[in-house]
Amino acid sequence: MAQRRNIDEEMMARAIALARRGQAWVAPNPMVGAVIVRGGKVVGTGYHRRFGGPHAEVNALEKAGEAARGADLYVNLEPCSHEGKTPPCADAIIRAGIRRVVAALQDPNPLVNGAGFEKLRRAGIVVEVGVLAKRAAELNQ
Repeated sequence: MAQRRNIDEEMMARAIALARRGQAWVAPNPMVGAVIVRGGKVVGTGYHRRFGGPHAEVNALEKAGEAARGADLYVNLEPCSHEGKTPPCADAIIRAGIRRVVAALQDPNPLVNGAGFEKLRRAGIVVEVGVLAKRAAELNQ
């Protein structure tokens, strides 16, 4: 269990580092990074590059392709579950066949605020929240 926690923290740190790449480009949206891991190997990474563009999760899923099926997704903020400038990330995660989502924080945005996690759980995806939460919260203050 301690080994899994170490891997979760390492991958979340990578997601947070990726998120920082969107600084000054994604406002008013938060900076978000995502890492997809299957069989102990990173198969996809992404970050939200610009306001109105694809979110971090979608960019990572595109890079991972079929390797996303059965993989773990690490993301510093809860995946969106509503239609906006882009389709809901939660739907893309479900379609890709991700088995587990590890998130640092629940999204405080009233349009999301737990709904993304609920949608994932209803689809049978394991959701874990709180890995490196303090570091992730500092990112988007």
